[in-house]
Amino acid sequence: MSDHLTRELLEEILSRLRVKSILICRCVSKTWYSLITNPSFIAHHLKKTAVRNSGILFFSYSTRGLVWPFKENVRYLLYPDESFPANPIEELDYPFKDLKRFVDIVGSCNGVFCLSYGVYGKYTYGVFCLSYGVYGKYTDGAALWNPSVRKIVNIPCPNVTFTSLGFYKHLLGFGFDSATDDYKLVRIVYLPDSNFKFDKIPPLVEIYSLRSRGWRKVDNNDLKYVIADLSTSAFLNGTCHWVATKPPNGPGACDAIVSFSLGEEVFGEMEVPDCLVKKYHFIDVAVSDGSLLLVAITKLTEEGCFSVWKMKEYGVPGSWTNLFNISHLAGIRRLVAFRQSGEVLLANIAGGLVFYDPKTEEISATEILGNARSFYLDTLVESLVLLDEANGVSNEHSASHGGIDKDLQKNSKGKKIADSPTILNEANEILEEVASSSNSQIVIDEANEESKEEAQGESISTE
Repeated sequence: MSDHLTRELLEEILSRLRVKSILICRCVSKTWYSLITNPSFIAHHLKKTAVRNSGILFFSYSTRGLVWPFKENVRYLLYPDESFPANPIEELDYPFKDLKRFVDIVGSCNGVFCLSYGVYGKYTYGVFCLSYGVYGKYTDGAALWNPSVRKIVNIPCPNVTFTSLGFYKHLLGFGFDSATDDYKLVRIVYLPDSNFKFDKIPPLVEIYSLRSRGWRKVDNNDLKYVIADLSTSAFLNGTCHWVATKPPNGPGACDAIVSFSLGEEVFGEMEVPDCLVKKYHFIDVAVSDGSLLLVAITKLTEEGCFSVWKMKEYGVPGSWTNLFNISHLAGIRRLVAFRQSGEVLLANIAGGLVFYDPKTEEISATEILGNARSFYLDTLVESLVLLDEANGVSNEHSASHGGIDKDLQKNSKGKKIADSPTILNEANEILEEVASSSNSQIVIDEANEESKEEAQGESISTE
């Protein structure tokens, strides 16, 4: 049937399909496979995906074994939005099962998750060191993962490592540079001998680019802040954000939000509300519904308090607005996510996942327990990003001859091959469902009739 459709029409129709259907359509022919894995088609499909809600939630968390070697058990689950946290529809394969260590989600963008694995946190010579490793071997490790297409891009070891430098402190941020159509991982390294005197020894800044497949140093960076220990990275408007302090401020201090533009590759800063500066043990940054958030946990001078603030107008300090405070609940550790219902998903110090309603101030527990730092919940963006990647990519499922993934053959019970009439008929049905205009439907109907006549002719000649 595809021989009777223009490439433009075929691309438009295919771009409206769910990723799972598109992956099946790769098996129709080499022409379709080539079209679907073309970077321009992947970008075209992403534009359509961005404006529609998949209705599927991506949820991950980890639990730790109680005996040596204290293996981390990480789970990645997909839920219907309306049923969470009950009735998961699928549990995804764990990308790094053999590491036996905590896997952190640095961030996600356009359906791509940046994972850092084997993170250790320890104090050495008074410096908080975040280093990666497996059973004492200090090697930096990170990867990009798109669960929708089951592909992983392993990120090579950065230039600055424990082996080359010794103990150090580093932070990560991940996002998408729309100007260059590139996914970037930024890494900020505070050197052990600097004592945070940046006029003498400034931090080192490295960027990994998916497009170039390598790390490079950012020269002449003007970073004057120390990003808070365990601060998460929040990506918004092409920029990574962290909570930071000015040295030599001690624990509990929060002076500003440090930002790094992935396009211009320069640092900036944003003011935080005066009532939060140096008033809380820990403050973190997050993103919800296209806005920047500040989450303050436990006041220094008063009873436990959990406070959430929203920047209504990006980059305007005067637009910070207090959303809610929680003072009657002890042990709240993290804000995990906002739900469409208005409820807030929180993690407590015991590793319990709970719902909180800011309007009624009611709290309800879930049956999920895990590492409080590991909880992650967001709407899944179904995209084809990474589908066209080849070099340096490891599929979670190996591929068979001809480029057809074994997981696709498994889904079809091994009875469908690239030129199978069964797959062709299924693809025809999909195309008919998404035909958006009468002209398109006429073309498809004509193509189907001609395909049937050809099939009948082949059947007669065979007999």
